[in-house]
Amino acid sequence: MNLMSLKSASLLCIFVSLACAHGQTVVGIHGSQFTINGNPTYTAASGFPSADQSLQGTLLNVRAVQAIFDDANYPNGGSRAHPYASNTMGPVFWDYPDGPWDPERNLREFLAALPEWRHAGILAFTVNLQGGGPPDGNYGEKDALQPHLNSGFDPQGNLKPAYAARLQRVIEEADKQGMVVIVGFFYQGSNERIQADPEDRYAKEAVRQASLFLKNLPHRNILIEIANETNPQSYKHPIMQPDGILDAVLLAQKTVEHQIPVSMSWVQGPMRRGSRGDLAMRAVDYVMFHTNGQTPESAHESIQAMKRWAGYDRPFLINEDGVSTFNLQAAVQEHVGWGYYDDGLGNYRDGFQDLPVDWKIGSNVKWVFFEQVARLTGSPVPARPKYEDGTLPKITVFGLEPGQVLKGRNWIEAIVTDNDPRWPIKRVEFFIDDKPYSYRLNAPYFLGGQEWWDAMDISTGPHTLRVVAYDMRGPRFTETCSILEIPFSIER
Repeated sequence: MNLMSLKSASLLCIFVSLACAHGQTVVGIHGSQFTINGNPTYTAASGFPSADQSLQGTLLNVRAVQAIFDDANYPNGGSRAHPYASNTMGPVFWDYPDGPWDPERNLREFLAALPEWRHAGILAFTVNLQGGGPPDGNYGEKDALQPHLNSGFDPQGNLKPAYAARLQRVIEEADKQGMVVIVGFFYQGSNERIQADPEDRYAKEAVRQASLFLKNLPHRNILIEIANETNPQSYKHPIMQPDGILDAVLLAQKTVEHQIPVSMSWVQGPMRRGSRGDLAMRAVDYVMFHTNGQTPESAHESIQAMKRWAGYDRPFLINEDGVSTFNLQAAVQEHVGWGYYDDGLGNYRDGFQDLPVDWKIGSNVKWVFFEQVARLTGSPVPARPKYEDGTLPKITVFGLEPGQVLKGRNWIEAIVTDNDPRWPIKRVEFFIDDKPYSYRLNAPYFLGGQEWWDAMDISTGPHTLRVVAYDMRGPRFTETCSILEIPFSIER
C-alpha cells in the first residue's frame, strides 16, 4: 500500500470510529425479494399494511446522486462568476440563489428532506461517489470528461476523507429513517479522474477502499452499485466495462465479505451466454438496470427480457428511469422496484440532479411521483406544493366541465398549449381517481386513447379526472408539468 493509501485508510478508521455503535436498518435478500430487518419490504410485517401486494420485496427509490457532491474547481469553475459552458443548457454553475455553493448546505438540506420522503413510502435512494451529470445532456460536449471535478477518489484510487465523511452521514441518517442507501462508486464522465494503467490497479484500489469503508461501518442499510450504466463507450477503465466489470464485482464481494449486496447498473440488454458480461450478471447479488426513455410498454418488455436473461432467483431493481408514474406502474406490475430520476433545471426548485438542488417535494413533477408512491404504499399523501411558472403548459379539456354527468360515449380531449418556445410537449397523462388511466405522446390527447370515450371500465358515480401535461426542458431528461383536475360523474 502506498503512502496515500495508508493516510487515507487511517482517516477512514477515524470516520468509522465516530459512527454510532449499531445500525437499526438491515437490508437483506431472500430469494427474489429484498427484506428490511428480515421482513419482505412493503408488507404488514415491515410497516406497510395497506401497500399494493405487487410491491412486496421491492424497493421504490429516488436518484439522489448529488447528495454528497462537491466541485474541487469551485469557485474558479462552477460559480456564477465563472460558470462552465454548455452547448445545450447555457451557463452551468452551482451557486444558490441566495449565496455561494456549499457542499455542507447541500448535504444538510438533503438529510432534512429524508423524513418527508420516507413518510410518503420511499425506502431507498441512490448516491454516487462521482455524482452524475448535473445539466441535462452532460454539457452537450463530445468529450466524455465532464469539466467539473466531483470525485470521491483521488487519481490513485484513494477514497477522499471529505466524501467518506459525507457518505457516512447519509448512511447514518437513512439508517435512522429505515431507508436503504444504494452507494454508487463510478460515473461516466468522471471515472477518468482516476489514473489509468495497464492493470487498472488504481481503479481496483478505488473499489477496494470504498468497499472496505462501507464494510467497516456499523450499518447494513447499504447496497453497492459498482458503476452507473456499465458500458464500453463511456468508461475509460476496463473494470467498469461489460467485459471487465466481473473483476470489480468479485473484488467488492470479497472485500465486504458478502456482508453487503453488490451489483452494477445495466443499460444495454442481454449479452451472449458465457461472455464476461454474462458472467458478471450471474455473479451479482441483485440485478439492477435502467429504463430511461422508454414507454410503459417497452419498460414491461425490458423487465421481462432482463428476467429471461438473469433468471428469477434474485431481486430486480430499476434505480433510474424518469419521472413518469406510468413507468412506475409498469415496474410495480412486474414486481420490480423503480427509480425516480428528475434532472431539473439548476434553479433550486425543479429536479434532484442539476445543482443547486432543493431536496423537498416542491414541484409539480416531484409531487405527482411522491403522491403516487404514497397511494401505492398506503402512506400519507404529501401536500401539493404551491408552484407557479408562466412557461408551464396550459391545459384545457374539451368535452368535460367540472361537475358534468357523463352518459354514453363522449369526446373528451385535452388541449395543451406549449408556452416554452424551445422545447415541445413530451406527453399527456390521464389519471382517474388518482390512478394512472391512459397517456398520449402526441396530439390529439384523447382520454382513453379514444375519440369517443365509452367509460365502460369506470364505475357509475362520482370521479375525478386529473390531466398532467409534461413539457420537455432539456434535450433528454428534464421535464416540468402542469396539473388540471376536474370532478365528474358517470350515469348509465
